[in-house]
Amino acid sequence: MKGLIISSGTIKDYTKLKNEINNSDFILCADGGIEHLIKLKVVPDLVLGDFDSISKSGLDYINKNNIPIFRFPSIKDHTDTALALDYLLDKGFDEITFMGVTGTRMDHTMANILLLSTLLERGIKGKIVDDNNIIQLIDKYLEIEYMEGSFISIIPINEDGLVVSLEGFFYNLDRETIKFGSTYGISNRLIENLGKIIIHSGKALIFISND
Repeated sequence: MKGLIISSGTIKDYTKLKNEINNSDFILCADGGIEHLIKLKVVPDLVLGDFDSISKSGLDYINKNNIPIFRFPSIKDHTDTALALDYLLDKGFDEITFMGVTGTRMDHTMANILLLSTLLERGIKGKIVDDNNIIQLIDKYLEIEYMEGSFISIIPINEDGLVVSLEGFFYNLDRETIKFGSTYGISNRLIENLGKIIIHSGKALIFISND
């Protein structure tokens, strides 16, 4: 089953949000994420959080549509997005997408990106989608289909760096080492219909980005 977590970060391209909604089995709003769905007149399956970022119109929307809620105290150890992830993991979802988890708060953005490590450890397919990026965390293999105008960046996240091979890219690599903290893997492009990323050691964040 595929779950979609919608948080209260930046979403401007509602076409992308609609697409993810249409391709998900369960829609979970983390607190103020409900504000995005009000604009689309979409009713989620659940709203979860401490409700500190939900407007009065958001609360009215929840009550009017009898949307189930799971309320937490405002003093807690985890963010609403992390709690939403825990909920879907407990329910056995095998694919999880995040939207509204990037924005002006870089601390929240970074923490949310690193939530992908929890999914990788459990063998669950996960990604973050925002207006300009698709973000994934891998340690083995990923195929990427060609998208006009897209850049692909590969960023190692472990101290030992990354050994990686690339096929179908403008800059192909053959068991090349990318050091932790290096910009060597930034802004590559696909030149074939399908690109292959093979990780021989380490873990990497993969960004598929458009300006």
